[in-house]
Amino acid sequence: MSSIPENLSEEVKRLRDELQVAQRRLQWMADASTSVVGMRSQEQLAVVFRQSLVAISLNRECDGEYVDVNEEWSRLTGLSLQDVLGRTTVDIGIWTDTRHRKAVLDPMRDSGRLRNLDVSFLRPDGERLILQLNASHIEIGGVAYFLSYLKDVSAERAVQTALLASEQLLKATNNRLNQQIALFQSMESLASVGYWTSGSEPGSLRWSNGMYRLAGLEPGTILGVAAGRSRIHAEDLPKFVEARRKVDGAIVEYRWHHPDGRTHWQRSRMRPWSGDGAEAFGVVQDITDEREASLALQERLGFIQKITSRLPGVVFQLRVNADGSFMCPYISDLVLEIYRGLTPAQVMQDPACILRLIHPEDQDDYLISTETASQDITSWSHEYRLLFPDGEVRWVLSQAMPEREADGAVLWNGFTTDITLRKQSEERLRDSEARFRALTELSSDWYWEQDEQFCFIRVDRHLESPSTLATQIHIGTTRWDIDAEGVSQAQWAAHRATLEAHETFHDFEMQRRRADGSLKWVAISGSPIFDAEGRFKGYRGIGRDISAHRLDKEKIERLAFYDVLTDLPNRRLLMDRLQQALVTSGREKSTGALLFIDLDNFKDLNDTQGHDVGDLLLKQVAQRLVASVREADTVARLGGDEFVVMLQNLDAHMAAATAQVEQVGKKIMAQLNQVYLLGALEHHSTPSIGVTLFEDHHQTLDELLKQADLAMYESKSAGRNTLRFFDPAMQALVAQRTALELELRHGLQRHELVLFYQPVVDVHAQVVGVEALVRWQHPTRGLVSPAEFIPMAEQSGLILPLGQWVLEVACEQLVCWSAQASTEGLTMAVNVSARQFRHPEFVQQVQDLLRQTGANPLRLKLELTESLLLTDTQDAILKMAELKTVGVSFSLDDFGTGYSSLSYLKLLPLQQLKIDQSFVRDVLTDPNDAAIARTVLALGQSLGLNVVAEGVETAGQRAFLLENGCALFQGYLFGKPVPINQLQLGDLSART
Repeated sequence: MSSIPENLSEEVKRLRDELQVAQRRLQWMADASTSVVGMRSQEQLAVVFRQSLVAISLNRECDGEYVDVNEEWSRLTGLSLQDVLGRTTVDIGIWTDTRHRKAVLDPMRDSGRLRNLDVSFLRPDGERLILQLNASHIEIGGVAYFLSYLKDVSAERAVQTALLASEQLLKATNNRLNQQIALFQSMESLASVGYWTSGSEPGSLRWSNGMYRLAGLEPGTILGVAAGRSRIHAEDLPKFVEARRKVDGAIVEYRWHHPDGRTHWQRSRMRPWSGDGAEAFGVVQDITDEREASLALQERLGFIQKITSRLPGVVFQLRVNADGSFMCPYISDLVLEIYRGLTPAQVMQDPACILRLIHPEDQDDYLISTETASQDITSWSHEYRLLFPDGEVRWVLSQAMPEREADGAVLWNGFTTDITLRKQSEERLRDSEARFRALTELSSDWYWEQDEQFCFIRVDRHLESPSTLATQIHIGTTRWDIDAEGVSQAQWAAHRATLEAHETFHDFEMQRRRADGSLKWVAISGSPIFDAEGRFKGYRGIGRDISAHRLDKEKIERLAFYDVLTDLPNRRLLMDRLQQALVTSGREKSTGALLFIDLDNFKDLNDTQGHDVGDLLLKQVAQRLVASVREADTVARLGGDEFVVMLQNLDAHMAAATAQVEQVGKKIMAQLNQVYLLGALEHHSTPSIGVTLFEDHHQTLDELLKQADLAMYESKSAGRNTLRFFDPAMQALVAQRTALELELRHGLQRHELVLFYQPVVDVHAQVVGVEALVRWQHPTRGLVSPAEFIPMAEQSGLILPLGQWVLEVACEQLVCWSAQASTEGLTMAVNVSARQFRHPEFVQQVQDLLRQTGANPLRLKLELTESLLLTDTQDAILKMAELKTVGVSFSLDDFGTGYSSLSYLKLLPLQQLKIDQSFVRDVLTDPNDAAIARTVLALGQSLGLNVVAEGVETAGQRAFLLENGCALFQGYLFGKPVPINQLQLGDLSART
């Protein structure tokens, strides 16, 4: 484009205008000539012909010979009239030949005219002209002529040719420019590059298509400066603004908030567009992938360096060249520790410094192992010693993988670790193994090992004799495959379950056959074996002959738990079984019975016949008692002539259980009333039997025995040889309960019930709330504890009006407190009974009460027990959730005393747990209670629940609970339950 004049378009326009003027003039002249012929005046034609400014010639049509030319023609062609007379148009070079002339002129015989034909003409002076020929057909004197007009269009045609060439060049240049633009745009897209230009005028900012793509905008939607810069990350905006101000070509990298929600990284360079710097342009590249790749690479390199620095050994890379020389491109920092002071720089500069530390005795093996691995290109692992200048010897393990490179060199990537401790352990293990074998050979115990399938793989013991157990025959078998006796199927199942669980077991006892066929008792103990990765590999353990110990144990147990005379359980064993029976009864809600049996007039037999005869009677009585009851029942002798029969798993209904016991009692009486043969003496004896029933564990063992004993004495008072049940106290209790229920009903009507309040404090001993506790101000009994009337109210249904009254009074007290700034934040905890909570209208009743009293539900806390929530958990959750929506919160009272379950605890919308005072009481003396308290506190924290400790009575208890994270306290240390007029609020720290 640099060869085209800058004013090319103006020049082309000028030439076109001149050409049009000339064409109009020529047309006029042609028309004038036609008019001249029309005049048929030779004089006028001659004047016009000679004076015309157009080059005109006249030649015969038949042969083209010139007849006349005017002066302008002569001037234009350089030929005078004398030069052309007698010559034809072909002769002077208008046509190349006659055929050319004929081909051009023949068509005009029809039209009579020839218009604007360009012909090439060579002047005599050698100048080549482009002449435009126009001709008309005329007749003069009956002869046909051509009147021709010539015009020099050489300059015009040259300009036209140049213009055409320029247009073609411009088109070609434009095509190349479009191709370059397309290429540039492709490069922009491929390289994630764009550019912008900006002038001094507002709105002069222009973006390339690539710039739009980078910005995530549609082409043409250029952002203003403020809008565009708002997408630059706030931390990067200052450096971008500074770079834009300087426009010095410096690279600036910044983050761009892309419309797709991501943050892109961009790199830009800006330069001035004009000398004064008012105009500027910038190139922008998206380097998000580059930054992310760089960041990922840095993270990987950092991770590798971090891992390398923490590996328990030295990571190295060693290159052994084909000529035998070697170099160390890399070695990790731990070389300082393993090679005692050698730095990575020293080793990389002189790798031989490490080789010089190899123990002289290990150098040959080291070289052989490395040469073998290098030749075969196989993994290399070698243990060897290092000998340091001060004489210290350390073991190391080197492992590497060689790789052969194209130039014949071998590249080793490896790892070296200090195994001195392992070697020392192996040495100690060998010594220990030797000592163990020596002890095994001398000991009566034996050592055994099993694999993962519990098959014996090793048995070590002392020298065998005919009385010892065979050992090698056990290899490949399990313990239950060999002939073992004295183990039930249930015991085998439990033992196998222990092994499957990979647990340690102790003293699993069984009987085994000796080599001579005799039986012996053995006790086996074992523990599981795990490899370094924690995989189970089998068991190891010891066996011991406990035959003598077993015999002694059986003798001692017999003496300790059984009566020597009758072989029946004694008092000690009876008490143990009775304790278990009480627990089972409480858990299974079943009924049991004790029958206390005393032989009538036994003393008389002893006095008259002697103790030997009396002992015979006692033995026979024992036999008959055992024969009268089931195998699961217990017959025991307490001493003298007193026996006890314990019956279990009786009917759950008391009436049916009583009938069962009575039937057994009659059977016993029938058996004991039969004649006894005491040697040669026939003797008749009768029993007096007292019975007491039990159905839970609320009564102590001594109480049960006393009750049965009292019933037995009642039987004797009734005439002996009879059976009596213990029940007067039960009748008295029922009567007392009936009277108490009636009095409570009247007490509710007479407003004898009052609320007491016990403060709840925080860690600073500031009162944050209270618990409302109901009391009965009886007119004659005085203040009645809730433990005496609440259970009865629960059973009788009086708990519903009682609970409603408690909630109403508590809400009214909350309203009173809300009127004062010092008490408006206090919470009120109210216990809700199971029967009250399960009432279908309970939720509505609470909501109505809150609405009627105006109490703030956020200050009301309802305390529920675990047993209440376990009955119908889903219903409890729904009720609690409904009340929680209005602001009422819930606390789990006496936590830990029931069947606590984390599964339901997570489901319930609770806000608080209360540690039962039974755990707090002995928290400083009983490790179990302390552990339970810590567990509850930790559980509360993990579940996001507040925890209140009940029954805090000493500063020591408070300190322990506070130390373990408890934040709320309740107990006598801060105040007993008192009426509202005696309740002290605020700071109670003086009491601690």
